Amino acid sequence: MHKLCLPIQNTPLGSIALNTALASNLSDVIVIANETPWLLRSLRMDRLHILSCKNAFLGQSYSLRCGVEKAESMNADGVVVMLADQPFITTRLLNEIINCYRINQELHYAAAGYQGIPRPPVLFSKKLFPVLKELKGDKGARSIFSASLFQGKIIPYDNADLFYDVDTWVDYDAVKERWT
Repeated sequence: MHKLCLPIQNTPLGSIALNTALASNLSDVIVIANETPWLLRSLRMDRLHILSCKNAFLGQSYSLRCGVEKAESMNADGVVVMLADQPFITTRLLNEIINCYRINQELHYAAAGYQGIPRPPVLFSKKLFPVLKELKGDKGARSIFSASLFQGKIIPYDNADLFYDVDTWVDYDAVKERWT
């Protein structure tokens, strides 16, 4: 069973983050997923775009590239990268990142952070689209945060649960327990 299909109080795990994104101030939501059984087949919204990335198995950078290319084709000012297996991300957190960037448009990124470390979700400015499309492998965009070429802001959060992701059965059991 795909982990994003696992139920959390009758809602697939992957749909929790999706619903959060859809409730936020994001103008559009792009879902990159080859396996989408956790998505409601009847879910149709003008601002929801579901893409398959044939090379996703090669690493995070390929999924990221698919999303950036779609955002670029939509003339987006930036992209927010969030993970479908992080059920405790809040609409408030997403909106704070978006508002931070709106106020500071000279930034290359605005990120949520815990203990000084940037964590998803992260908003990347369209100025970084060429860099994001050049990333390789399974590293995602971490290298951007340490590059002195890029100016960013990390918004600190002191609740580690916000960034909790489900990678194992133990993680899933912990989410189910916390969700009640």
